Amino acid sequence: MRLDHYRACSWREKRQVLDVFWRRGAAAPPAMVVAAYEYGWWAVASLSVIAVELGLVVAVLAMRASSWGWWVGAAEAANALALLWAMRRLGDLEAVARPDDPSPLTPAG
Repeated sequence: MRLDHYRACSWREKRQVLDVFWRRGAAAPPAMVVAAYEYGWWAVASLSVIAVELGLVVAVLAMRASSWGWWVGAAEAANALALLWAMRRLGDLEAVARPDDPSPLTPAG
């Protein structure tokens, strides 16, 4: 997915796009919602990569019986919560950003 709408925004509009994506009650014009939807895919991808990297670090630290493993494990848990929230917000925004495009997971009717 490209970031055409997001890149076309000014710095102030990008802050509003982030607010629309990360906060549930933020109201915005349709162009901001589409930009937030585009941004959401990149946020989920980035958080997924970070989760894999932190998982590897936790595994190595656990094998070495390092006390740092608990701190990295806590960071992994926080990242997992952010990833779950981003995936949920992406699903919420998809219904608004693409109302005419039916989801392949729901039956047509």
